[in-house]
Amino acid sequence: TSETFSFKTQRKVPKLGVMIVGWGGNNGTTVTGGILANKLGLTWDTKEGTRKANYLGSITQASTVKLGVDSKTNEDIFVPMSRVLPLVHPNDIAVSGWDISAMPMGDAMKRACVLDVDLQRQLYPLMQEIGAPLPSGQ
Repeated sequence: TSETFSFKTQRKVPKLGVMIVGWGGNNGTTVTGGILANKLGLTWDTKEGTRKANYLGSITQASTVKLGVDSKTNEDIFVPMSRVLPLVHPNDIAVSGWDISAMPMGDAMKRACVLDVDLQRQLYPLMQEIGAPLPSGQ
């Protein structure tokens, strides 16, 4: 017996904003810088060679879902998770947040010392343009 099913999901993905507590710290500046680097397709030099921004570690961009098995070849069928679920692409996430430091994001990124120096050099003016995190309550 064979049955055909048709599934339809709403493909219009809503906007997504993320507010990070401690946005001016290591994690907040890395996430923000990573999104910017991917949006702009930046490349930078490291001692291991040239690197290009990508989302290879992102569960939403690099993961696959098993849909079933091909009856002719008996091979598993996988599709990217982002093709099955209406997920917001990371480049479309609006990021903001709070921090106890009023340091502008570019300076905070440099202070964090997480990203490679050449990538920081390229991101610095963009991160400075973002401004400082919202003040945290005292």
